[in-house]
Amino acid sequence: MRKEGITMRTVLIIEDNAASMEMLAKIVNEVDPEIVVHRAVNQNEAYAHAMRLSIDLFLIDIILEPKNPGDVSGMRFANRIRLVEKYRFVPMIFITALEDAQLYAYSNLHCYYYLEKPFDAKKARQVITEALEMPLKKNSSHDVFFRKDGIIFKKDISEEVYIENVRSGQTVCFVDGKLKLQYKPSKVILEELDSDKFLQCSRYAIVNRDFIEAIDIVNRYIELKDNFGQLEIGISFKKKFIEALKGN
Repeated sequence: MRKEGITMRTVLIIEDNAASMEMLAKIVNEVDPEIVVHRAVNQNEAYAHAMRLSIDLFLIDIILEPKNPGDVSGMRFANRIRLVEKYRFVPMIFITALEDAQLYAYSNLHCYYYLEKPFDAKKARQVITEALEMPLKKNSSHDVFFRKDGIIFKKDISEEVYIENVRSGQTVCFVDGKLKLQYKPSKVILEELDSDKFLQCSRYAIVNRDFIEAIDIVNRYIELKDNFGQLEIGISFKKKFIEALKGN
């Protein structure tokens, strides 16, 4: 939403309990009275709001249907909304009393924070403030340029599968073929790509996370989608690569 040329921040609260909903809305407006707060009481209503609007922060109660035994519909909403490109990295704060959902929320849904009920208002204000100040990760598609033999090639980074980079030169693999270029340090390549889609998995390789089919942690290799083969995960890169892949 915009007001007099200024982009307004928007928060979506998904909560079935009216009292909790109003308390959360009050806390959000205490953080910044200019924040636009939208409300939803179930996952379908929340999804409709998210598709119509541009949300900067989600506050999600995991149990939206308490009369349903074993309900985790808030978690299902989070799973569903993470598939939408513009919401892949938008911060989420979960609010619930379910302790066993915490690890899943952090590791699989890139949850920013987990507030346990009954939550402390001061702590909630702090967490909401911090989440709204988070910069979004760079994941948008854009063109990159390569120069070879006096010819400039323009490619969309979404079509770049991986880069193998050794002293003798780079091999850039695209969905429609390969391009051999002069060597550059991997740090420089990553800076030029300027996208969180790309992760360095070894001393000699950079991979586009969108083309990862599976990862064998024990044997340290990546299986790529669409028969693009495998890439090794370097021993010294393994921990950092896995953490980056999870979004930590």
